[in-house]
Amino acid sequence: EQIAAMRKNYLAGNYGYGHAKQALFELIVERYAIERARYFELMEDKSAIDQLLKEGAEKARKVAQPVLQKVRAKLGFGV
Repeated sequence: EQIAAMRKNYLAGNYGYGHAKQALFELIVERYAIERARYFELMEDKSAIDQLLKEGAEKARKVAQPVLQKVRAKLGFGV
């Protein structure tokens, strides 16, 4: 919708790349407002990032451990 309006303005004239870049910037800021807010929230509390990474590592370990055991057994490295 907004991209179509940008195209229409550009084709009508008096609307250059500077205008288009500004409109695109505003569109991106608007579109990713929730993600930007979450990013800044996480940057305020680095311990939350560490906790999320720790939880992710634990989940990955639960999935990877049985697979690695099978691989080691197949390769004859003993378990």
